[in-house]
Amino acid sequence: MKALIFIILISISSCKTENIEKSISGNFTGMNGEFSITLDSIDSDGKSFKIDSIRVINNSFEFKNLRSKKTKKYQIKVISDSLKRTISYITIWFENEDVFIDGLLNKENTYFDTIKVKGGKLNEIQAGFSNIMQKHGDEFERKLALPENKGKGDSLFKKLVKLIEIDQINFIYLKPNNEISLENIIRLSSQISNDSLELYYNLLDSNLKSSKNGEILFEQKKLDKLKVGDYIQNFTARDLNNKEIAISKFKGKIILLDFWASWCMPCHEQNQKEFSKIYEKFKDENLVIISYSLDKKDAKEKWKEASKKDNITWVNISNLKGFNDPISRQYNISSIPNSFLINQKGIIVKSFKDYNPDNEVIESEILKLIK
Repeated sequence: MKALIFIILISISSCKTENIEKSISGNFTGMNGEFSITLDSIDSDGKSFKIDSIRVINNSFEFKNLRSKKTKKYQIKVISDSLKRTISYITIWFENEDVFIDGLLNKENTYFDTIKVKGGKLNEIQAGFSNIMQKHGDEFERKLALPENKGKGDSLFKKLVKLIEIDQINFIYLKPNNEISLENIIRLSSQISNDSLELYYNLLDSNLKSSKNGEILFEQKKLDKLKVGDYIQNFTARDLNNKEIAISKFKGKIILLDFWASWCMPCHEQNQKEFSKIYEKFKDENLVIISYSLDKKDAKEKWKEASKKDNITWVNISNLKGFNDPISRQYNISSIPNSFLINQKGIIVKSFKDYNPDNEVIESEILKLIK
């Protein structure tokens, strides 16, 4: 009988523990004016769903009565009434314990100078990634202000991005077995060898391996990553009319393969000013331009609108998988625009990152292949 009573008491205690209601709250120092806070849930595809919305009172807010047996990813949107826009998006992880956000706004209340999220191991890990960016960002600002670095902003920024990537990759291997590191290694996988991806994958527990991101990583670690001098491999994607197009269709032609997206401003400028010019000049010279959109499935209409705005009359395809697209990973795409020039034999001869309106290097390289 005593044993039975003990089991019942343990069961009641366990139920109470699971049903304890938690909260997500915060305090924003320096906040002037009226603000509201929206709480969105983020699913495994990165889509957001509104959960609740409240007003900020005396610089503070609190979402109460939260409870979940599973870890959940949320996004907090801080919305200014006077500016009529969101001034900050704050990603948080809820592990069925209280989460507190401590923020300091700038004088104009247009952004946060600092944000700290406390509560749960995942928020600590996320802070580790943020601290890496903050450290290198501060150093970038310091170097940019030096007289000897005047006019060197672009080169300094590229070095900044590389240093952040190196430190974040090292941090991932220090803290491997969690959702945040898994998300980030997928984001950075184009910079990591397949052997290292395999090593990381083997550090994951069974739950993470069977998750959607775990399955994405499993496929990515098997991809043969392409570089200048390699033969391209055939792939298929669909155009805006849902027609499937294979790159092998253009065998024997010069191919300019460009990765872009509807949200990328430099991509629009390059489409409108450089690629349109190249298309008109070389369309009868055995050259085909292929624009490969890295928009996601829920942004198909934006892809369509951007294509019309940029007057893309050449081949325009996508699998609508964003940067997680296996084709994007195979070509090591970490930023856009990023283009590849492929000769008549199907060999990648040049890679072009970013867009420089004063540089006509793509056209000059095409001329070499035509002659």
